[in-house]
Amino acid sequence: MIKFNSSENITGRLTKRCVVCLSFYSALLLAPAMSLGQITITAKDMFSKEGQYYKMYSNFVGHFSDATREEVDVFEYIGEAGEDQAWDFREGPEEEVIRFDYVRPGEIDTDVEFEGASIVERATFDSSGKQKSMFLDVSASRGRDVYGFYDDSIDEENPAIPFSTRLNDFPAVINFGDSWNANTTFEFVTRQSMFELGTIEAPTKLVYQSEMVVDGHGIIILPGLGFHDCLRVNELVQYDTFITIPGLIDDWQKASTDYVRNYYWLSKDMGIVAQISSVQDTVPLPDEFSAASAMWRQFENNHGETSVVPQAVEGLEISLDVKGDRVLLSWEKAENTVEYLVQYSEDLAVNGWRDLKTTTGNFALDDISSKTSRFYRIVSLE
Repeated sequence: MIKFNSSENITGRLTKRCVVCLSFYSALLLAPAMSLGQITITAKDMFSKEGQYYKMYSNFVGHFSDATREEVDVFEYIGEAGEDQAWDFREGPEEEVIRFDYVRPGEIDTDVEFEGASIVERATFDSSGKQKSMFLDVSASRGRDVYGFYDDSIDEENPAIPFSTRLNDFPAVINFGDSWNANTTFEFVTRQSMFELGTIEAPTKLVYQSEMVVDGHGIIILPGLGFHDCLRVNELVQYDTFITIPGLIDDWQKASTDYVRNYYWLSKDMGIVAQISSVQDTVPLPDEFSAASAMWRQFENNHGETSVVPQAVEGLEISLDVKGDRVLLSWEKAENTVEYLVQYSEDLAVNGWRDLKTTTGNFALDDISSKTSRFYRIVSLE
C-alpha cells in the first residue's frame, strides 16, 4: 500500500485534496443533482463578525411599552412548503425599523458572564432607541450557539439572563429537508404591582423547546435588495413557565404552557432575511396561520460576499475489513467545508478522476476487489 498527499487547484468548488493509492476496484456512485434554488446555508452565511450589521422593517411590537401590539395578517407571506417556491416580501409593515449590530461582549454593560460567547447581536429599535442583545458564538463546526440575552423588558432590575445550556438554534450546515431540536432553560424575576400589596416578586423559570424543519426552498424578494435563493425554516416553540412565590410557594410550580410558530427565510451571505412569528397560544399552532405578532423584512446589510474558502483534508486513514472486500476511508473534518467529494483514478491522468460519492460526513465505505490499482482523493467542497 502506498500513501501520499497531493494538492492542486482546479475550477469550480474543488479545492485542496488528499490522494491515496490502493489495490482494489470499486463501482462508481454519482451525487444527485440539486433542483433550482436549492442552496446550502452554512455558518459563514450568518452574521458573526464585529462591525457587521443589518436592518429590518417590522410592525410595531411594543417591547418597551404597554401599548397594544399590532398583529399582522401574514397568510399570503407564509406561502407553501416544498421545492421551487417564491415569497414576495417587498411590501409590508414599516412602523418599526430594527438595526442589528454585531459587537464585542464587552460593549454590553453587565457583570454577568456569558461564558463561551464571542460576539453579541445588539438590536436597536428606532421607535424608542432602546436595545436588546443576544450573546452568541458562531463557528464552522457547530453553527450558531446562543448563550443568553440582555433584555430589560423581561427583567428591568436584572436584564442579563444567561441560559442554563447553550442553544444551538442554527446548525453549521442547513439543507432543504433537514430538521433539528434545540432546548434550554433560563430564569428571571417576574414583578407585578398589586393594589394595596405593593410589588409581588415571583422567581420564574422558562423551559424552552424548539422543533425546526427546513420545509421549503426557492426565491425571496426583499425591499431594496432584489431577489435571492433561500431556504424556509419552520419552527414550533414550546414555552413551559414555572414560578415560585417566596413564603407562599417554595417549590417550582408549573404556571402555563404556551406555543409560538416561527418562520425564518435564510439566504447566502445574508443570514435571516425575513421572519414571521405567530401570536402566542396554549395549543400548537398549525403550519398555516393568519395572525402574527411580528413580521421582519431585511432591507440593508454590510455582510458582503464571504471570502472564506474550504480547507484541505487532513488525517486520511484507510481500513480494510477482514474479508478483504471492503475498504473504509476516513479523515478529519476540514474547516469551512459543507461536504466532501470522494473521487478515484486508476492512472492519475488529468481527466481520469471519477466521482465515487459526495458526503457531509468524514468517511466513505467502498466495495473493492484486489485486481486493480486505484488512487483516491478527498475534495473539500464549500
